[in-house]
Amino acid sequence: MRCMLCILLITLFSNPLFAQNKSINIAFFPYTSPSKILLHQKALKHFLQKELQVSISIITAKNIKEYINNVDNGVYDIIFTAPHIGRRSELSSSYSRLVMTKNKIQGYYIVKKESPYTELADIKNKTISMASPLTILHQIALMDLKELGIKEGENLTINITKNHMNSIFSLLKGSSDVALTGIKLWKVLKPKYKQNLKFLAGSTKIPGFLVMYNKTIDKEFSKELQKTFLRFEKSSEAKKYIFKGFKPITNDAMKLLDNYTNILK
Repeated sequence: MRCMLCILLITLFSNPLFAQNKSINIAFFPYTSPSKILLHQKALKHFLQKELQVSISIITAKNIKEYINNVDNGVYDIIFTAPHIGRRSELSSSYSRLVMTKNKIQGYYIVKKESPYTELADIKNKTISMASPLTILHQIALMDLKELGIKEGENLTINITKNHMNSIFSLLKGSSDVALTGIKLWKVLKPKYKQNLKFLAGSTKIPGFLVMYNKTIDKEFSKELQKTFLRFEKSSEAKKYIFKGFKPITNDAMKLLDNYTNILK
């Protein structure tokens, strides 16, 4: 038994990828509470640890501004982030491409079940709850509403919430008439909350979450990381995962995000 253990340890530590990257952190954009992020990403973490034989830490930041500052300063090993933040990290030369989620990002406009609103145009002169202006969903919403002649300060009041999930709770508490949240968060919302709400409209769709690696990470290890993410979809763990899977990041997807990076300056 001891001999087998010794052989295993020798094998692991003689692997150059393992030796240089015994542990890595993956920093998730704070789209919801830390406890919910850990729950959503449990299956992915288990798969990556098993395949790469490294310790994976799932981390986030207390708010969006802190997260962006940490990305700018290269604090994280890997970022699993809103696409405009990922694109900006590439343009600043601090992070490089790994993969992106197959699903597109889309916001859902949610109202109370008894609400008389039947279309997005009905929220003129009302209050909407949504996360920070630094989030891409916030910016998409401003564009969606502008096309309908609805603008903050003129015929719309915006109630800023800590994250996209809190927007829903703000609506439930009566702090707003409508809430903007993420499509995935709406789908995993507990029935005890969802039974009192209804879908009003969907936002414009954009490319999904980006996974980027810090350029301080060994190049060969980054290649192995990318291959592992791409294999995830066919694993048993993927059945329990919140997203569909991963695909390579394309130049076209990145160019579409350039319209949203200016808000981060």
